[in-house]
Amino acid sequence: MAQSPMPAGLPLDEESKRRLVLRLVAQLRCTECSRLYDPEDFVLVNRSQDAWVLHTRCRHCDQPSHVVVYMRLDAEPEPLVDLVPEEIKVAEHWPPISVDDVLDVHLLLEGFSGDVAMLFDG
Repeated sequence: MAQSPMPAGLPLDEESKRRLVLRLVAQLRCTECSRLYDPEDFVLVNRSQDAWVLHTRCRHCDQPSHVVVYMRLDAEPEPLVDLVPEEIKVAEHWPPISVDDVLDVHLLLEGFSGDVAMLFDG
């Protein structure tokens, strides 16, 4: 997708950001069924100075999707986590999630009956 002409590093006002986001989402297609999304179906999940995170669900195939729109060409991606910096430093040393890890969680959940609080309490 071609980037719109916008001076790098120039901050945008809120109305310009809103117009940019609406113009971009009007061009997006569902990754599952390839149909255009309906821009009014997007919901703003998170917004920072340089990025907006949106969520939608395709009207045609019900596939959920998240979109991150960076407001400046030179904006650095921000981690989309709710961890504090100390937790991020610890997590950086964890090994990647493996297929076996996913299978273990699947088997745990398959045999579990209860609510989320019970699941995490032990």
